[in-house]
Amino acid sequence: MSDAKSSRSIADIAERFKSIDVCMLVTKTGPDAAIAARPMSNNGDVSKGDGTTFHFATDDGRIDDDLKRSPQCGATYSHGEFYGSVQGVAKLIRDRNVMEEHWVDELEKWFENGLDTDGLVLIEVNPQRIAWWEGREQGELTPGG
Repeated sequence: MSDAKSSRSIADIAERFKSIDVCMLVTKTGPDAAIAARPMSNNGDVSKGDGTTFHFATDDGRIDDDLKRSPQCGATYSHGEFYGSVQGVAKLIRDRNVMEEHWVDELEKWFENGLDTDGLVLIEVNPQRIAWWEGREQGELTPGG
C-alpha cells in the first residue's frame, strides 16, 4: 500500500461502516486488561455526523463487564479493499425508549424476545479516532476534533 492520502468526510466513512453489517468490537478484558474481540452487528445504524455506532448485546456476557471496567474500545470493519478502524469510548444504555429508537426487526434472530429480552443492553460507541484504507488511499479522522 502506498502513502497516497485522500480526504474523505466522516459522513463518507460512516456510510461505508453502515454498509458493513458486522464489525469486530474490541474491548479490554479481565484484571490485566487483555484484548478481547467479538463480532457485533451495527444494525446499519451509524451516525453520519460523527460515526457513532450502536450494537445490541445482553448483560450476561463478558462484553458488559468489560465495558463497565473500561469504556475504551475499538472496532474493525472490512469489505473488499476497504478496511476501517475505530478507537472510541462505549456507553451502556438500558433506557427502553432509546433502545426502541435503534432497534431493527432483523435483531430478533439474535434476541428471541426482542426488546423484552432479559438483560438487553445497547452499546453506543463514540469514536475518538477513525482510520481507513481503501486501495492506495488512506486517511484518519478525529470526530469533534
